[in-house]
Amino acid sequence: MFGCNYSGENADSRGIENSTIEDGYLEKHELAEFLNAVKEHGLPCDIEIFHLLAFSGMRSGELCALKDTDFNFELNELRITKTLYNPDNNMRKYTLTPPKSTGSIRKFNVIDIVMNLLQEHIVKQRTLRLEYKKLFDDYHENNFVFAHKNGYPLIKKIY
Repeated sequence: MFGCNYSGENADSRGIENSTIEDGYLEKHELAEFLNAVKEHGLPCDIEIFHLLAFSGMRSGELCALKDTDFNFELNELRITKTLYNPDNNMRKYTLTPPKSTGSIRKFNVIDIVMNLLQEHIVKQRTLRLEYKKLFDDYHENNFVFAHKNGYPLIKKIY
């Protein structure tokens, strides 16, 4: 994901096979630098999104499909049971589907700092949802963790 570039002459399977897995990951100091930049210059929700992606290994479609009920804050546990499918890049035309394989349905623990960020975010979201319901006649009430003001989930762009 980060730092991987398989374009040009490395675009064939030999280029991919000859690279090491470590080439696709940030070093600890690089990740810290990236997350600091996100904190300083990112958009709303970026800090929670990138911490969760960095420390969970989840796919972007799984992140977009997260709902409040997928988190167990008492156990610091996250449950992945669905992914967001949206081939048209239209927030209103999404489908929640099972992950790529049955093995991708999982529960796992998430470190305290990330769970604390997410718990604060969800509490804030619950308050904002009450305000947004008054602003949008077509408010989409599905309790997505990462949503637009109208309640529809953030979507991963497909180009």
